[in-house]
Amino acid sequence: LTDMSVDDRIKHYLGEGYSAHSLRASFVTIAKLNGADDSEVMQQTKHKTTAMIRRYTRLESIKQHNAAKKLGW
Repeated sequence: LTDMSVDDRIKHYLGEGYSAHSLRASFVTIAKLNGADDSEVMQQTKHKTTAMIRRYTRLESIKQHNAAKKLGW
C-alpha cells in the first residue's frame, strides 16, 4: 500500500476530516495519555526521534475539547 492509497481508504471510510496523519497523531496522543513512554510509542510508529513523538502528541487538542470544561469548573 502506498501512503496515498492508505489516506484514500481512511477518507473513504471515516470522512474528509480524517487522514493517516490524524490517526497516527491520535494513536501517539492516546498512548502518551495512558502512560506509554516515548520508546514504546517509537517502537509502534517507527519514529526515529523523540522530537517527532512530541510533534505528533496533541495534548492541547485534548484540553480544548475537554467535555468537563462545559461543567463550569
